[in-house]
Formats: sequence, C-alpha cells, structure tokens
Amino acid sequence: MAMQRPQNKAFDKCPQEWIEARDIERSSIEKATWIPLLVQAAPIQHGRPGTVGHRRAYEDYDSIVVPLDLQKEFKDVDWQSVSRNNPDAAWADDKGFYPPGSYYDDPRILHPIIRRSFETGEPNQWDLLQEIEVGLRLLRIADRWIRPEENDVEVAKLECDNQGSPTAALFRAEHLRDYLCAKKAALLLTGFSVRDAVEERFPGLQWDAKRQTRAFERGTWEGAEAPIHEGGGPYGVEMNVLKIWRESVDPNEDVTRMPLPAEEPEHRSESFKRKSTGRKVFLLSGRIWTKQWLPPAKVSPRIRRDKVEAPVHFQVENQEHKTLAGEALREYRGWLWFKPSVIQALLVGAKSRLKWFTQDTGEVGCAANLTVHFGVNKLGLINLLGKDIAELPEWAQKIWVAHNASPEGGLSEELHMAQNLASPAATVAPEVILGSNLQILQKRSLAVYRQPFLQQIPPPEEFFRRVHRFYCASFDQVCELAKEIHRIVSEAIDIGVLNAKVDPGNATKANKENLRQIKRLALWLDTLGQDGRKITQPLAGIADLRQGSAHTKGADLKDSLALFGIPPGEQNLQAVCCELIGQVANCVAAIADSLPQPPPST
Repeated sequence: MAMQRPQNKAFDKCPQEWIEARDIERSSIEKATWIPLLVQAAPIQHGRPGTVGHRRAYEDYDSIVVPLDLQKEFKDVDWQSVSRNNPDAAWADDKGFYPPGSYYDDPRILHPIIRRSFETGEPNQWDLLQEIEVGLRLLRIADRWIRPEENDVEVAKLECDNQGSPTAALFRAEHLRDYLCAKKAALLLTGFSVRDAVEERFPGLQWDAKRQTRAFERGTWEGAEAPIHEGGGPYGVEMNVLKIWRESVDPNEDVTRMPLPAEEPEHRSESFKRKSTGRKVFLLSGRIWTKQWLPPAKVSPRIRRDKVEAPVHFQVENQEHKTLAGEALREYRGWLWFKPSVIQALLVGAKSRLKWFTQDTGEVGCAANLTVHFGVNKLGLINLLGKDIAELPEWAQKIWVAHNASPEGGLSEELHMAQNLASPAATVAPEVILGSNLQILQKRSLAVYRQPFLQQIPPPEEFFRRVHRFYCASFDQVCELAKEIHRIVSEAIDIGVLNAKVDPGNATKANKENLRQIKRLALWLDTLGQDGRKITQPLAGIADLRQGSAHTKGADLKDSLALFGIPPGEQNLQAVCCELIGQVANCVAAIADSLPQPPPST
C-alpha cells in the first residue's frame, strides 16, 4: 500500500492549528543548521483573496549584527524596527558617511544581507555583507556561496521565486557564529508572519472569543475571526466617500495649465455612502511576531585563526587500538596506515590532487593546499606521518579517518627511503609512464603530420585523478579503471588521421571493413611488419573489461585478464591495476615508436 503524504494543515476546513502558528513559536535558531538572515516570501497563495477556500501565508524576517557591548540597548527592539522597507544604499550627511547595510544612522550595527534594486527595471539583487563574504573567504556561484578551503562546502544560499527574485537568504550557523565571534557580536533575528483563511464558516473553532492573543518566550501571537463580504470587504460596514474635482482647466487652450489650489475659482465635490456587498463569509487570521538572538561561537578558527583541537582520533598501534587526536597527534613521531580506498575518497572533488614522486610514493589531497606525502607499503596500504594528518583541517581529517587501518605490512620502503634516508627511490609509477607516453605520442604526431594522433588527452591533474592503481576494492572497480583507460586512449584515437596521414594505403580496406580504433591500429602496425595484434593486445583487454562491467558476469570478465598474462583468480587487485596501466603504457610507447621520425628542425 502506497504511503500518503500528510495533508497541509492550512487546507483543513477549520485550520485552527495552522492559524495559531505554534510551529513558528517552537522554532528556534539555537540548534538550527541554517539561519534565515532575510526572508520575504509568500509560501502559500491559494485562491482569490476574500473568497471561500482562500489561503495566504506571508513571512518577513530580517536581522542585524549587534556588537555585544550594545546588545542591552536592543532589549525592546522588535521586528518593526529591524525590518527594512526600502533597498539599501550608501548615504551621507553632515555628520558622516553611512555604508550600505547600516542600521539607521549607526554603522556599528549592520544588516548581514544587502538588498539592491534598480530604477531601470533590472531584477532585485541580494548580496552578503562584504565583511562576511570576504572575511570567511567565500566564493559566490550563482545563488550559492561556497568556501573553497573547506572542500567547497555551501555556506550561504538564496531561495528564489519562479521569476528568479530572491525570497530567502540562509546562512550556515557554524560559519555565521565564527564571524560573530571574530566581530564580538550577536545576531538579532526578528520575524513577522501572516496566515489567513476564508471559509463560509469554521466548524469546530475552539476559541472562547473572536480575538485571541498569546505571549511566549520569543514573541507574541494574535488571532481573530471576523465576518466579511465575499471579496474581502468588512461585513456590514458602511463608508463615506468624498469626491473632489476641478473644471477650471480648459483642454482646448494652446498652453494648458493646472491652477494652484489657491487660484482655483471653485472646487467641485460630492459625497456619498458606499457599502460592501456579497454574501457573508468568515476570515480566520493569525499574526505572529518573533525575536531571537544567535550568540557568537567561543572560537573563530576561520577568521581569527583560533587554534581548535580536532576531535578526530586516528589509530596508531595494532594491539590495544590506541588512538591520538589534535595536539597529541601533531607531536606523534610515527606513521599511520590507511586502506587504499582513501585515495578514491580523496579524489572525488574536482580540486583534488594526486601526484607521483616514485613508483610507490607521491602526494595526495582533497585540494592542492591539503596534500600530504604518502607511500604504498608491500600490502598496498597507505602510509603517511601522523603529524601531517594533524595539520589538516577537521573536515579533511574526517575523510582520512573513515579509511584508517591497523598498522600492518610495515612502513612503505620507498617512503622510508625518502623521509628517513634522504635517498628517494629511482623508480617511476606506471601512471606517470602512461601519461608521459601519451604526451610523447601526441608531440611526435604533431611534429610529423601537424595533427594529433589522439583527439584529446586530459591535462595531468585530471589524468592522475582518473587513472591510478587504487581501483582495487573490488573487481568491479578494476573494470571502472578499464573504462577510464579506454576513454582516454582507445576512444581518443583519431581514425581520420590514421586513414589520411598515418596509413592512407589501408584507408579503403579499413573503411570497407568498418574497423574501429584498435583493429585499425593493428592493421597499420601489421603493414609496418610488426605484430599489430600482439602490440594492441592490452587495448583489446581493456576494451573487454570495460564492456564487461555492464554486460558480462564477473567470472567471465576475469578471463579477460589472460590477455595481460594475469591469472583470472588473482586477488591482489592493486597489482592488477598496476599491470593494466603498465602494459597500456608499453603499447602507447610502441605506437609512438612506430611513427616516422620528425624532420630535423631548421
């Protein structure tokens, strides 16, 4: 049986619970993740005003940043004093200059959101107060502000209506309180909400009077039930209307002028009474005013650069499961062990970095400024110094700790050579060899034919994010590596260049047989007297593996490893990945060597 979504209480026949707005009364920003800094929204606008079935909800919240030493002066300040009716602008008088966002004429108190409008009709714009945006080093992307130093975490965001106009500005509480701490201030958030409902009657309304009031810790609420004429006019109310006009202006004069009131020879006027019409219906309405304070955090690690102990604990030995964190980890003189899956987790983001120094050492991180020197030990585990992890921000440590492992397999030999013996290994990672050979192939093809052999190759940073030995948690991941290699190498081979420049003699045969990249390569190499099938065998094996991940059972897939000379039952998947990358690198080198030597430069 399908689950039904709960009905919005606003559309109950007697929406007393919704009108009384106890949900707003209970809401608190003390433990909220997102803080509304400015809201001007109508989340419900149903039906024509004043008619049966009409529902309206309107919310208006505004906030100011108040220095702590001025906070007592705002004891009696409410929403009407904080909410703005006009857009922000800089202004000045004889007493001074008042920057945008100033609270009346006191620039010590600021609105955190700057509202801008344009008389020429451009859409309204909401901006963060510059000292917040720049102070927290935020980057605006459309209607979001991210913090690049924290893995692009979203810190602020705008919500917009269907026309693209902003209706709400929300700020992440943790970062807002960091700013407030640095500024020695608190945030005052005030709000006003309206809820209206119109029905023929409200059966079951449990009010002992037509007007209701309620005070609570963070504000007040008022409610009322009143009869109205359908259409919105007060029921039974008669109004006096006075109409005044002038007849002293002659529209036929060449220069028509409107006289001043004192010059008017005779005013024309009439008065009459008007009464609302329409059947009798009832308006049930609620109004709620709120006021809350958000205090500053105790420390400001982002703006004031306060030292904060990261509570992330890492295992440092393999018997009693001893762990260290913060300053203790910073002072620890040993290495840590991690599962190879940590590399995949770190390389998810577009700013992540993986760089190889030797066959089994390099640096890796979620961003260029957060890389650490690592090594791969004989079991394929990742080693790095505990103090290097301790220097990372807490959010980055949390990525690492999820893959922390007990010490096993000893310290990476090549990391030991680099960090202890000051004698780095003279080895090269297969990933680096493949990347270098692809560049050599491109350069030679350009030098000989003035066209690249491959349609494109990714830049080094992207290449090493996509091609590495750490697709080793399962055989499915090995197949994912094969997909990446196939896209970068085989799919990128330009058959047009092969037919027109490299091997035009076999172009007709290749087109007739509709040869794809790998077989077309092999045909060309055979023509040169080489064993094209043997040279391209690694590319064929890669193609089998990448196709099989979606179409073939795992047992059949593993048979494709025989093309690399790898037993189908091989359990060391990290070694399998290295072998795949290495053999494709050798294949690319053979292709590059088969191209003619470029003419000598003049």
